[in-house]
Amino acid sequence: MKQAGDVLGALERALTVIAVVFLFVIMVLVVTDVFMRYVLNQPFSFTYDLIGLYLLAGVFFFTLSDGLREHAHVGVDILVSHFSPAGRRLSEIITALTGLFVFVLICKVGFERALENYEQHDVLSGAIPWPTWISAALVPFGCGVLVLRLALQLIGNVLSLFSGRDLYPLPPVTGVGEARTFE
Repeated sequence: MKQAGDVLGALERALTVIAVVFLFVIMVLVVTDVFMRYVLNQPFSFTYDLIGLYLLAGVFFFTLSDGLREHAHVGVDILVSHFSPAGRRLSEIITALTGLFVFVLICKVGFERALENYEQHDVLSGAIPWPTWISAALVPFGCGVLVLRLALQLIGNVLSLFSGRDLYPLPPVTGVGEARTFE
């Protein structure tokens, strides 16, 4: 299980690096487009579509799973801090099952949409005919990696609960009235 977690963690970190590159490209494009628009009166015709269709979707969906691995998503742990370790494991199992149900459905619908867009050669009308299947494919890809993380968490927490050993680490819990900080 540790090897699967390490491989998945490497994939998640690689996707986060790609998302960071996408975010940097967004910043460069916006600054350059503003310069071109207001200084040279020659704005780019592709900036809005490229950023909105591909880059922002990549930033969001490529970081979903790594955010869960790093416990960076918003979490409400008011009651969890009062649970026993077994209760916390059970809470993690229920959360993973719920997340799996939702994100498997998102993957299925997202894949069907991306496939339909690809088969129909769907493009965004405008100065550049951007293919929409690429941005649609980012949804099931990013959510698919999240499904793998949720499945790993589910299996790890179930095995830990039934074996009585900490085979999979529990997420950190903040104290009462204590805000969590990220370094």
